Amino acid sequence: MNRLTKCFLIALGAVLAVSLLWMLLLALDTNGRMKHFADSGYDMFIPPHPATGAKASQTMAAQSGGAMFRLFVVTLLGGGAVLVLLWFNGSAKPALRYGCFGALALLLFIEQWQANSHFMDYYPPAQLYADNDVFKKLRSAPGRPRVALLTRAGFYNTWLSLHFPYHDIDSIDITAASRPPADYVAFFGAVDRTPPRKWELCAVRYVLGPKDQGAQLFQSQGVDKLVNVALEFDSQFGKQALFEYTRALPRAVMLHRWETIADPDKTLARLADPKFDPQTTVLLMQKAEANLKADPAAPPATPVEIVKFDQARVILRVTPRSPGILLLNDRFDGGWTATVDGFPAEILRANFIMRGIALEPGDHRIVFRYNIPASSKLITWGVWSLIGLGLIATGLGALRRKLAK
Repeated sequence: MNRLTKCFLIALGAVLAVSLLWMLLLALDTNGRMKHFADSGYDMFIPPHPATGAKASQTMAAQSGGAMFRLFVVTLLGGGAVLVLLWFNGSAKPALRYGCFGALALLLFIEQWQANSHFMDYYPPAQLYADNDVFKKLRSAPGRPRVALLTRAGFYNTWLSLHFPYHDIDSIDITAASRPPADYVAFFGAVDRTPPRKWELCAVRYVLGPKDQGAQLFQSQGVDKLVNVALEFDSQFGKQALFEYTRALPRAVMLHRWETIADPDKTLARLADPKFDPQTTVLLMQKAEANLKADPAAPPATPVEIVKFDQARVILRVTPRSPGILLLNDRFDGGWTATVDGFPAEILRANFIMRGIALEPGDHRIVFRYNIPASSKLITWGVWSLIGLGLIATGLGALRRKLAK
């Protein structure tokens, strides 16, 4: 037995020993794992197994033990095949060598097929992303309002990460942002201290979380009379509620009063000022068209119809009787372009971080489109071009060597 074979045998024995010890520990703590998964809220949003009726926490607790058993079996069989190859040190007959390689490939295929088929059978999207009354209420709300979470504990983080995107529900909360943009940091740093002002500016019409926690927060902020309970439901964490904050701005609205403040710090201070009323006035960081004049007799706002709302294309329709600023409460970004009745229009930076367009009276169709920056397109095409050239060079080299023989 050579040195390599001895080292491999020792490593194989160590892995098998650790696997056995891990299986023993998992077997002794099955109830603890079930409680952990149940407390995390999995039983609430994953239905029981259709065949056995087992709860999700029970199935997931058993899965970890089964996964460790499969690791032990695969390591034992695969390690045995490799050990045979090392033992003969290249002197094995071709049938034995090919048989060992074939056994390894078959073992890997069976293991992966078993793991993948399990998840596809038990967690199809229709079950994993099952609908409920909360999602239906949020989806059916007119004007695509946002929702905010009071907590991310338990099932709420899963709803934010998986269910909201799947059901096309917009939230003000961000799942992960290791390097948030500077305008995000500045804006939320100014308005986070007063949650109702943040919800108002960001079109957050619904707030979701524990009922008692929400009631205490609204009362402490002095907005309890502006909040209605839209929906209540029970969970293992107690009574939960979907609250409706009636003072939230619409996702798109036309305001007929505006102020121009070029300084970012002054704009943020004005937005956070309790005396400022975003229901009637929008703040612009650059001047609107010179011929756009405010009408003192105009109403504070004009409703805007959302015709289409996609990630990269938004279509709005509005018929104002007075000049004003169409405010779309989505983030301002240089990649967005806009047209009004088919003609290019300038997108104004409104309320520090949102998008606005100056409009004259009349029936208007506004289209926002997001265009991928040219630098990103060049990088993408450059990478694909290099891959293509590499494949062509490899093929030509192989052909040249074949002709040379």
